[in-house]
Amino acid sequence: MLLKSDVKKVQEFKNILDSSKSIVLTTHHNPDGDAVGSILGLFHALKSKGYPVIAVTPNGFPEFLTWMPGTDKVIKYSDQKIIAVESILNADTIICLDFNGFKRTEEMGEYLLQSRGRKILIDHHPNPENQFDIQFSFTEVSSTCELVYEVLSNAFSNDIVSTDCAICLFVGIMTDTGSFSYACSRGRTFKVAGELISKGVDVEMIQGLVYNNFSAERMRLMGFSLNEKMKIFPEFKAAYISLTKEELKRFKNKMGDTEGFVNLPLAIKGIVFSVLFVEHDSFVKVSLRSRGTFPVNEVSQKHFNGGGHTNAAGGKAFMSLSQAENYFEDMLKSYSSQLNKS
Repeated sequence: MLLKSDVKKVQEFKNILDSSKSIVLTTHHNPDGDAVGSILGLFHALKSKGYPVIAVTPNGFPEFLTWMPGTDKVIKYSDQKIIAVESILNADTIICLDFNGFKRTEEMGEYLLQSRGRKILIDHHPNPENQFDIQFSFTEVSSTCELVYEVLSNAFSNDIVSTDCAICLFVGIMTDTGSFSYACSRGRTFKVAGELISKGVDVEMIQGLVYNNFSAERMRLMGFSLNEKMKIFPEFKAAYISLTKEELKRFKNKMGDTEGFVNLPLAIKGIVFSVLFVEHDSFVKVSLRSRGTFPVNEVSQKHFNGGGHTNAAGGKAFMSLSQAENYFEDMLKSYSSQLNKS
């Protein structure tokens, strides 16, 4: 439920939609379930009302999300750069979903900045940048998909949510809460999920398509990560997993195969801080998770050129993988007191 102070903002949002001849929906680089769910959920809703809407992502998304209704309508900047750039530069309105600054879209961000279209933010990450004409920014919600549902319901009515729209929004809420195991202490989150289910969402089917739809190689990579690559530091209540490019190649890694690996060490008794390091050509991708009050977004911002939520963040280390590991192990000492209080 949106704040009463946002009623005027919702009406302004609707007025902008009504006056737009071209609306682009976009999200962050390497989109996850919440990003894909929010862009597709909003796409279905606005399309049903006859709005001229186009969905553009910086690149592709994990294979376990490609079944979602509408994925074939998405323009991927990495594959269709000319069409994507033209769509962005010619848009009257750009709705940015599940990211709080254009740098999260990587190379595509320069064209978002160039576009003269009005820019609307719908997002649940803290500290949004000031590049947006309208902001629906709530860190309290479980996911951007939950916030999209609230904005749609207030701007139109619950009737705008079709079965396809509901499926996409439910996927985002489900994946961003780890199947309702974290970031879902607000009762409203479960009410929204229930309202989406009433629109025709088959929960068991969606659970199966998202969580039981991996390759054998991905499962072997997970086993290898836990057995061979996980390091535990009980004195700091911390653990990490690191994967080299060669190791990923060995297990025929595809985009999204390491999704969720960072959460695995948190299942160990006493561990409250977990990190996943994945080697790329020019940097190391860093994913951080925590339980309790330990602020991984602050760690990511200070040490790994990133940011995010208190319990879920990401960043990049511009050094070798072994250097990133050593840096992290040294860094842990400075957080010893804070971690042991978490």
